[in-house]
Amino acid sequence: MKFIHTSDWHLGKSLEGHSRLEEQEQFCSDFIDLVRSNDLDMVIIAGDIYDTSNPPAQAEKLFYRTVSELAENGKRCVVIIAGNHDNPERLAAASPLAHEQGIIILGMPDSFTDAQKYDGFEIVYSESGCIELRIKDESVVLVTLPYPSEKRLNEVFSNSSEDNDRQKSYTEKIGEIFEQRSSRFREDSINIAVSHLFVLGGETTDSERPIELGGTLIVNTKHLPQNAQYIALGHLHKPQKVSDRLNAYYSGSPLQYSKDERSYSKGAYIVDLKAGEKPEIEQIYFRNYKPIEVFKCNGIE
Repeated sequence: MKFIHTSDWHLGKSLEGHSRLEEQEQFCSDFIDLVRSNDLDMVIIAGDIYDTSNPPAQAEKLFYRTVSELAENGKRCVVIIAGNHDNPERLAAASPLAHEQGIIILGMPDSFTDAQKYDGFEIVYSESGCIELRIKDESVVLVTLPYPSEKRLNEVFSNSSEDNDRQKSYTEKIGEIFEQRSSRFREDSINIAVSHLFVLGGETTDSERPIELGGTLIVNTKHLPQNAQYIALGHLHKPQKVSDRLNAYYSGSPLQYSKDERSYSKGAYIVDLKAGEKPEIEQIYFRNYKPIEVFKCNGIE
């Protein structure tokens, strides 16, 4: 089973007052061609679909058109989670229509979907933060954690009467959620985790909106799902692996969104997975539609 991991599209974003929508439209068109030419079974978009919680109508139209073409009316599974820039309720508002096409949109940390069979795959079951799919006669267990702000995370633990639970640190709570949800992973299934987090050791850029407050919202790699074959992360705009032990990757943003992003290429990861085996991970690169250039001078003259 092959899928592509991307994130941080930030549709509707501007740079110094200049719209990036034209570049984003070119990227979306190329991305659709890339997915089709590689005959991929699934697309994972790990958050920050939009740049703001109230995106312009053009950005929303571009997003809906793109994911609809990616899904091809249930031929391909498309999984989307909310990031810290997204309004989770607004993002998930289209879920009833999207679900009919094989598009799974998850806004909140406890989100789930409904079982359904499509031409290209099947949603076997779903519960809070976990989905089992059937793709090419293979079972795929997908653990999901859309951006868990401190408030949303506390809501997950709100039913607990234990003082210890309430006093746990942010990273410990994340670890407990992942441990609970990843218990669904099996030896005979393909096991993937998807989240939008700031993981300890990740390299930041100027274009990200910080989600950590004095370091309190940083997640330690030991609290990621240890038994996942691949962990698809969103938030950081530089493509990078964040763990020596785990296959935990940030795909990065598809476009340069700040001048300090000029020094590396943008892209995504295509992952080939089989149950019980190590993943084959290929980094692919996108076109640079409008390179950011910085001009320096020695004086006013």
